[in-house]
Amino acid sequence: MNHKHNNTSHDSQRRDFLAASAGLLLATPLLSGLSGVRTLFAEPRAGLRPIAETPSLVVVYLRGGADPLNIIVPYADKTYYAVRPEISVQAETTAEEAGAIPLDNKVGLHPAMAALKPFWDKKQLAPILGTGSPHPTRSHFDAQDFMEYGAPGDRLMKNGWLNRFLRETSAQNNNPLRALAMQGLLPRSLRGKQPVLAVPQLKRNDSEGLLDLFDDVYRNSGAMETEGAMNMGGESRGREEAVEVGRHTIETLRHFWDVIDKEPEGGQQDALYGRGGFAQRLRMIARVIKNNAGLQVAALDYGGWDMHQGEGAVDGSMQRNLKELCDAIGAFATDLGPALARTNVLVMTEFGRTVAENGNRGTDHGRGSCMLLLGGGVEGGRVFGDYGSLESRNLEDGRDLRVSIDFRQVFAELLKGTFGFDAPKDFFPLYTPNPKNWMGLMHNTVKPAKK
Repeated sequence: MNHKHNNTSHDSQRRDFLAASAGLLLATPLLSGLSGVRTLFAEPRAGLRPIAETPSLVVVYLRGGADPLNIIVPYADKTYYAVRPEISVQAETTAEEAGAIPLDNKVGLHPAMAALKPFWDKKQLAPILGTGSPHPTRSHFDAQDFMEYGAPGDRLMKNGWLNRFLRETSAQNNNPLRALAMQGLLPRSLRGKQPVLAVPQLKRNDSEGLLDLFDDVYRNSGAMETEGAMNMGGESRGREEAVEVGRHTIETLRHFWDVIDKEPEGGQQDALYGRGGFAQRLRMIARVIKNNAGLQVAALDYGGWDMHQGEGAVDGSMQRNLKELCDAIGAFATDLGPALARTNVLVMTEFGRTVAENGNRGTDHGRGSCMLLLGGGVEGGRVFGDYGSLESRNLEDGRDLRVSIDFRQVFAELLKGTFGFDAPKDFFPLYTPNPKNWMGLMHNTVKPAKK
């Protein structure tokens, strides 16, 4: 009897662990909002029938506070070169060193971003300068929280801005692959009441091993949980609900891999993805979009932008990161082919860097930053906003770029331009986007010309 009891206890602990592990893949607590999980993941593998083409938004977060001045380079500003003698990107290409790629007569792309220039030429790429938060923090943790929750200064908000959008529109779309975090941990922007799937593995074989382990437990768990319910009451029912979440999560992940394995029509053979994890995750997102699996929102992180030293100009960490980032995004946009017309990409970071270099060929935490928009709905081929004067007397605290464009305005225009979604009052706490002040970032947020 004791031996049987020990095995039962071991099995119960194993089930609890696996159920909790499965729940980590969802942006919802295991036992709250379970009805939403049941609805969303009720029949995730009911065939691979394509659904109607869906507009998609892909959000890339550059963790660490990327340096805007060495991404969108103010090559016409003499002050830029005066305060960055070691890490500035030169205005023109020479035999010795690549220079900025001009976008207009003031700013240009870092030379490592050459893969994005064709999309600028097609009017599908738009930099936004002077973006950021009205909150003065230079803390990575606070700034990331405030930005991803869309609530500067509000430490009580725990529902991300993308999750709130999914929640507000859940009645219109309950497809199991509606939203994906292409990484093991859900970014804060996708955390909240609406269930969202995270994809921790890059290869199906790696994922299947864990899923088979889940299956081994869940296949026979029903009878064991029923027996336990007679003895343990509410505790067992809670565990049974957790197991149910696990089952649905397994099925949804398997559905994801079925979509990935399906060869889409019209694949772009000239899309050359790199071998790195970031590029391969974008490749998987492109496959889901092209297979019309109903994807609306995808998010993924790219870390390593906190460059206090070794940032360099075209010979440091910035060069390496930007090349991998932009080569991957360029391949993604090429791979999408016609589907790029209904896909938009937002690249953002929590804050900018100091205008002047710091003596270690790097920069320190700052304020104002930049964003990049790329896609079929983008009013591209133009630069939105500006950096303003780089002279110290005109900078924030004498050292940082000023924030002239609230990031929530960008979010609001992007949701409207991609999905036709008008953010309701209080969608962004203490902030109401005013369409009268929109910049016209997207085709359907452009103000009509006055007659």
